[in-house]
Amino acid sequence: MECRSMVSSFRQVLYRSIPRHPDFDPGDVAILRTALRFNASHGITGYLVRTADQFLQALHGPSDCLTALLGRIAVDDRHYGFDLLLDEPCPDETPFPGWALGYDHFFAVEHGLERAADGSRAPLSPDRARDLLSSMAHAAAATLRFGSGFPQARLPGEGDETYLARLDGMV
Repeated sequence: MECRSMVSSFRQVLYRSIPRHPDFDPGDVAILRTALRFNASHGITGYLVRTADQFLQALHGPSDCLTALLGRIAVDDRHYGFDLLLDEPCPDETPFPGWALGYDHFFAVEHGLERAADGSRAPLSPDRARDLLSSMAHAAAATLRFGSGFPQARLPGEGDETYLARLDGMV
């Protein structure tokens, strides 16, 4: 994937999708390993949240890099129902300092994201998407400082390289 990250404006995005693999599947580790390597080399930061039946991912980075990355993510066969909730220009300062990609697991009900019995997802306004992105930034900061009880998430103070090495050991 080609991008000119040094000459690009920045933007932030938030999307949700439905995983094709069950909760706590090793497929999440594969996604994390690929994303950590790619994001770190392209100036992208973000946070991926796994609920029982959805992914929610916030990304920040150079606009051209995010355009190419979102094109790949949208057609990735490890999930479906790609729903871009927010895509807007933003300052170059990331809301996810210290992360190429963070990851955690929490319940959708905590943020009103649960799917209906028929599998549908509630529409989310841009303001609500911005609130979710902000909540994810706060969660990322807390996880970076305190860690997470979820085994595939970061340990307290764990940097990208150490985190990636630990994930590599899980496969």
